Amino acid sequence: MLKAPKLKSVLLTALITGWLPLAILAQKPPAPPAAPGTPPADAPKAAGQEPAPGQGEDEEDVITLGTELLQLYVSVTDKQGRPVNNLQREHFVLREDGKPQDIAFFSAVANGVLADDPEASTEPENRLRPPAVTPEGRYFALVVDDLHIAPGNFLPLRNALLNFVEKNIVEGDHLLVLSTSGTLGFLQQMTDDRRIMRLAIERLTPRNEAVDQGSFGFGFTMTDYEAFLVERNDRQTIDFLTQLYIRSSPGTPPNQAETLVRASARSLAQRTEYLTTSTLETIRAAALALGNYPGRKTLLLATDGFINDEFNRNGRFRIQRVLDAATRAGVTVYSIHSAGLEVAAGFDASQPGRFDPTGIGLSLASQAQQARQDAFRELAAATGGLTFVNTNDLSGAFSKAVADASTYYALAYYPDKKPDGRFHKIEVKLNLPGSFTIRTQQGFFSPSEKSIQKAAEKKKKQDAKLSPEALAAREVKAALGAPVPPRDIPLRLASTFVSNDLETSFSLAFPLKNIAFRDVKGRKSNTLTMGFVVFDLNGKALMAQEDTIALNILPERLALAQAGWGSQTKSLKLAPGMYNVRAAIYDPITEHRGAVNRWIEIPNVSKAGMMLSDIIFLQVAQPTATEPGDSQPVAGQALPPNLAPINQAVRRYPAGAQLVFVVTAHNVPKGKPTAGKSNLAFQIQIFRDKEAVYVSPLQRTQSPPNADGTLTYAGQVSLEGLAAGQYRLKLVAYEETTKKTAVQSQDFTIH
Repeated sequence: MLKAPKLKSVLLTALITGWLPLAILAQKPPAPPAAPGTPPADAPKAAGQEPAPGQGEDEEDVITLGTELLQLYVSVTDKQGRPVNNLQREHFVLREDGKPQDIAFFSAVANGVLADDPEASTEPENRLRPPAVTPEGRYFALVVDDLHIAPGNFLPLRNALLNFVEKNIVEGDHLLVLSTSGTLGFLQQMTDDRRIMRLAIERLTPRNEAVDQGSFGFGFTMTDYEAFLVERNDRQTIDFLTQLYIRSSPGTPPNQAETLVRASARSLAQRTEYLTTSTLETIRAAALALGNYPGRKTLLLATDGFINDEFNRNGRFRIQRVLDAATRAGVTVYSIHSAGLEVAAGFDASQPGRFDPTGIGLSLASQAQQARQDAFRELAAATGGLTFVNTNDLSGAFSKAVADASTYYALAYYPDKKPDGRFHKIEVKLNLPGSFTIRTQQGFFSPSEKSIQKAAEKKKKQDAKLSPEALAAREVKAALGAPVPPRDIPLRLASTFVSNDLETSFSLAFPLKNIAFRDVKGRKSNTLTMGFVVFDLNGKALMAQEDTIALNILPERLALAQAGWGSQTKSLKLAPGMYNVRAAIYDPITEHRGAVNRWIEIPNVSKAGMMLSDIIFLQVAQPTATEPGDSQPVAGQALPPNLAPINQAVRRYPAGAQLVFVVTAHNVPKGKPTAGKSNLAFQIQIFRDKEAVYVSPLQRTQSPPNADGTLTYAGQVSLEGLAAGQYRLKLVAYEETTKKTAVQSQDFTIH
């Protein structure tokens, strides 16, 4: 333990339950919704309640590099498949479309540990650097292709996914779970909460679309692969299917049978193309979402496989759109074949057979089996990842993917700006003797000047049709529904639960230094729009509100204001259970947005045993003449008038200040008081970087609990001697007669 600084603590034990609602709701709360479960008509939908990606999506949307910098993540293995470590910048050769490129930045990560490039970059200072590699905290997207997974393969896959969460996700990791059907609804969001990860996985169900063939009556069937061959006018396949149709419907003239085969193929091919587009667009959306985070990101794709008809002009374009998004976002794809160990085509007893004396059907089945793997194999290979096929050890496949993603080299370069609308190929090689396998992203699109201009004009026309208020509402709604919240404005959110009898309070805060201002009538002004929504586990909005925040600051006070935070408080009475709370803010001057997404659990106090409420942080509003510890308020006395609540989303204290808090203990055992004091004692602990810097002795509260088993406890600690930084306050309640304990903790900052 570090040497204790000059810390003083005092127990301000008092029964101040009547004061608590005032402390939490110090700001005037907004009007409550009309009724729980009946939000306004324009309430934002949770992520995933829109149609599945690819349905109605504009094919002309444009992604630009923005920072000009492209970061690659390179895996190098030897002949035995072992990672090759200790390579330096000069060992790599990087080419774009065959032209050598200068490596602007270089770093190596082995087993999640960063080793910086010993060479200083020679790039000019005004050029943007790549996002920092973050060994602490990894970002994953799990895309479950439920549109193409057979019902019989779902149970082993679900078990493997739950095992992945338990064994491979560690503290600090974040996971985004997406289904290609979009049916996970508001659970499709980035989270570090394992409970939500498990809940999303457990809600995955097979879809009726998860079939690879169509039945057209009279016992005639056709596979998706055969349908595409018919569309390509493959004569052998057409003749084979025509004979099958005549055999299933004797007496049908050959010309009529072929016409019916072509019509059936067109219908099946269109449905297959629609499902494939949905799958690829979901993968692309996941890659773009991961692009909001620093460092290397890992996308895990679980699928039985799907057909992407590259003979169709759109087929190649769909794949390249995904690869482009993955390259720009720094995403590596690992494909896991959820079908497990597959038998040779034509020998699967679970599939109906077709009379085929020619062997053509068996050949087509074998080709189809390979074709369904081509797309997901390419996605992995072209982004530097791996493919795991023909294995029933799906848990092992996920573990190997995570292990492989933890060792790599990060190379960044400035690509040539060529607004030509072409796909540009990237190659990375080693100038060392020996045989190596090198995996990295393989290319990106450079949007044409025409497409960039067209996209800008389209957005300008759309925005011109909206009033400023409608435009702000649209941006806030989009931010609220995003699976990965935008972070141009770092919005903070904290919830405070005291009792099931009281409303839960939500504190919001945003740094004013991130807000722009314009001159209006001698003041610095801006009108922000903020949205706030609370969902239950079924995705039902219990509260949905939109507010405007008018800021008008005297010019001479602007610098002082920008050192502080803007804030807002909401409140809602919630039944025990889990809830998804979202908030978003929009700055119309910069068009920047910020959003935050939190899961909270409201406990059922009556069934919880002894427990502590959330901690309410307070501050000393003005100096007092008495030293802490000189006096303690008696039972029933109100909170001293010199104390005031602070924004619970920020919890910032100046160095040397007094940290004051209030917490309520529930279900405290009723025992005979000892020496006139309660048998409930509290200990105050303060940690920095998991190391205790202060631990108080256990001190009994002065008064016994109320008749309902509650006891409100207030404490005060001097922060004198503690350096600026992040800390954690931990409270331990101990009941001496029953030996029961309860713990509550929360972070705070000294600045």
